[in-house]
Amino acid sequence: MDKPDIKETIKRKAVEIFSEKGFHGTTIREIAKEAGCSVPMLYYYYNNKNSLFEEVCYNEFILLIERLNASVTLNVPLADIYYQAVKQRMELNDYDKGVYKLSMKVWLGFDGSKEVRDKIVKWENNRLERTKRILAKACDDPEVLPVFSNIMVRILENMMEKIILLDEKISDGEIRNEINFMMESVKKK
Repeated sequence: MDKPDIKETIKRKAVEIFSEKGFHGTTIREIAKEAGCSVPMLYYYYNNKNSLFEEVCYNEFILLIERLNASVTLNVPLADIYYQAVKQRMELNDYDKGVYKLSMKVWLGFDGSKEVRDKIVKWENNRLERTKRILAKACDDPEVLPVFSNIMVRILENMMEKIILLDEKISDGEIRNEINFMMESVKKK
């Protein structure tokens, strides 16, 4: 097994074990054993458990979100863009879903280190601001925009929590109805 394969295997096994046992219940030795490498080899790639956790919970999550965002079809109605975003989460492979689930648990405060949670919370706050700028295209009332943005984000987060954390399926109709309802409620005059 060459080094890139080892590093990928370490990350994959880390996601599985962190997801199952949590940050505090997982040991570096356990991850190394499951990845089929020595503890020193794991430390070659990651300084400590927190740096490995940050890699799989934050860095991999950001890369995943960037990849998902890049694959969304633009130049379509905003409601269709948000529909695509929700549908993407239903089609994630096991590794990506594991990364997403782990990141959500940390963001919600259920697991992880304070440092990684702080980074995810900061990223989330920046995302809320970006979302508000995007939704300004659908809502021209400056007093309504912050409320509309917050509600829209909460609806999307609720759908994604159902998909990622609870492994629930949401029908296309339900996704479209909720998104369209919100978009219609603030349609520009």
